[in-house]
Amino acid sequence: MGSTYQAIGRNLARLGSARFAARSRAALGLGLGISSALLLTLGCHASVSASANQRSKAEAEEGPDFDKPISADALASKAPPAIALTDTALLGARHDMTLVSEHANAACACLKAGIGSAQSAAFQWQGPTPHLNDDIQLAFAMTVESMACNNEPKGSSGASYWGYRISGNDVIIFVEGVRLGRPRTTAAIIPKPVGDGKVYVAPAKPKFPYGRSLDGKSERCEIGNAATKRTTPFTTGELGDTLLKDTNAAPSVDAEE
Repeated sequence: MGSTYQAIGRNLARLGSARFAARSRAALGLGLGISSALLLTLGCHASVSASANQRSKAEAEEGPDFDKPISADALASKAPPAIALTDTALLGARHDMTLVSEHANAACACLKAGIGSAQSAAFQWQGPTPHLNDDIQLAFAMTVESMACNNEPKGSSGASYWGYRISGNDVIIFVEGVRLGRPRTTAAIIPKPVGDGKVYVAPAKPKFPYGRSLDGKSERCEIGNAATKRTTPFTTGELGDTLLKDTNAAPSVDAEE
């Protein structure tokens, strides 16, 4: 009898141990499953976050997000980039330059005159200094400051630039008188003489005193030339009306001027 009860007890103990082991294995399997699922979930979440970050970065590089409101800084107007202006000045009269009298190259009848580059100390510009082609162009200006003028036409306010002509390798600047109340032109951009050629000033009409030599012995007053000589011939565009007129004749102007 005792042996039977002991056998039954041992069987029950083995059965209990087997059930406990089975339950333990089930619990362990469940725990491992949950842990694996949790790790998989966390991994997926990290992957999704990384992908989202990559997309955001890519979108930022591709262009602005139009779903976001525009900031005040983005709406503020921006100044356009500065553009360097290097266009060469055209030949002819200028109204934005005056001659600094003490830097004049020559004194002629009724005027002083000077030539040089646009940056020369002889000139004072009212605005930005223009760009000249220093190989073939010169700036010219004159003033009547402190200059006596004999035989000046009645009602004239002084010498005024009329224009220029080409004579051989020389450039001749013609000067006229202008009536009181009318604007005077006292500066111009002219061609540079070729080689050893010179710049001269001459009256635009034979009876005018402006631009003759200071001693009155010559109808022209020599201004000179730049230190750096021109090596290229005059172009057709520089000749003006020289082709149509006698280069040694004064131009025809209104006698009352």
